[in-house]
Amino acid sequence: MIVVVGAGITGLAIGHELLESGVDFIILEASDRVGGVVQSGKVGEHVLDWGPQRGRLTTDFRERITKFGLDDELLVAKADLGLLIYHGGALRRVPFSIPEMFTTDALSLRGAIRVLLEPITAGPRDNERVDAYFRRKVGSEAYDTLIGPFFGGLYGSNPADMDVDVALAPILSRAGVRRSLLAPLIKRGRVSAAPAFSFQDGMERLPQAMAKALGDRVRLDAPVELISATRRGWELTIGEAGERIKAEQIVMATPAPAAATLLEHQDPKASATIRALNHNPIAIVHVTADLDADAMGFQVAFTESHRALRGVTFQHCLFNRPRLFSTFLGGALNPAIVDADDALLANTATKEFEDTTGAPAEAISVWRTQMPAWDLSWRALKDLRLPVGLHVAGSWHSRAGLPGRFAEAKSVAASVLGLSTQGPDGQL
Repeated sequence: MIVVVGAGITGLAIGHELLESGVDFIILEASDRVGGVVQSGKVGEHVLDWGPQRGRLTTDFRERITKFGLDDELLVAKADLGLLIYHGGALRRVPFSIPEMFTTDALSLRGAIRVLLEPITAGPRDNERVDAYFRRKVGSEAYDTLIGPFFGGLYGSNPADMDVDVALAPILSRAGVRRSLLAPLIKRGRVSAAPAFSFQDGMERLPQAMAKALGDRVRLDAPVELISATRRGWELTIGEAGERIKAEQIVMATPAPAAATLLEHQDPKASATIRALNHNPIAIVHVTADLDADAMGFQVAFTESHRALRGVTFQHCLFNRPRLFSTFLGGALNPAIVDADDALLANTATKEFEDTTGAPAEAISVWRTQMPAWDLSWRALKDLRLPVGLHVAGSWHSRAGLPGRFAEAKSVAASVLGLSTQGPDGQL
């Protein structure tokens, strides 16, 4: 028996990989719902997401959506929707090609020319910070105005506190970047990405459909209180009643704090390493407003660091959700704002939304969450070692985003299945 702890996207994706192999497994979820941070619902007539706001409809993901029976619920954004940056008191178009660098007002002429010098700069240096790398490659103006806000926004982090090797190098590798950032752009002519997607009732429909396909292999309201080593594997203690389940292997597909708690008894060193990982507090305030803008949303430039607002997703434009916008506040640049009460957060979000867009807004939902920071504390994960038969997985352990969750699920399942062909002493 293989036990997966956690029925978020990662745990469910691992479950589907194991299902295809035919091994005996179960997924235990502490709460009464699946999806983890992927959570959706309705406020009045508005469909809201309190976690990821969208995915990217790659070919692989299109196949998954069909597999899980969600074709009729799929919402796909226009492929040509651009992005905006709030800089110097106005919303400005983000350039996605070299010619656009000279037509957008997001960069000065000097700043655009400095970007073009990037191919003659050197690649990453040992122990280099992400902000230093980008400033050296494209110049401080392009970094502060464009690259820093968008890269940092992936994690709610400050790139000055992030390590190139840990947080950036894997992304560059997947994008085919070796030494030069501009080389792939010059070759392709334009930065392009698969269109954004969601579902009629929000992103939570994905984990719900995944869980439905797994049937009774997913158990809800089954909190794991303790894991213990046995002579032939592992044992999990479930809930207050103390139900015990024996397992050959355990995959902890949980947030980092939960994984650290489960490891305290068996591996205090690994537990302490995971617990020391930093997380950034984020407030998501959904607002309604009369604003027509042909874009996916905007980020706020680092030159506007006095603002609590860091970015806005335009649900109105993306998925035809009338008048709906998702604002994001806090993160590493302004974490204290997230501790404010709901009324102050709502007031801050609506005021800064109006300041940046010119459109008065009304807050309809306030939500708080934590995002793995992928900052310097993540260096410690390089030395993380777990006892044989214990595995961890999640957006704190491997790259964030839906593609990253499915990629890690495949990798973890391969590791689990490889060990399952061995006996208790590790021999085939």
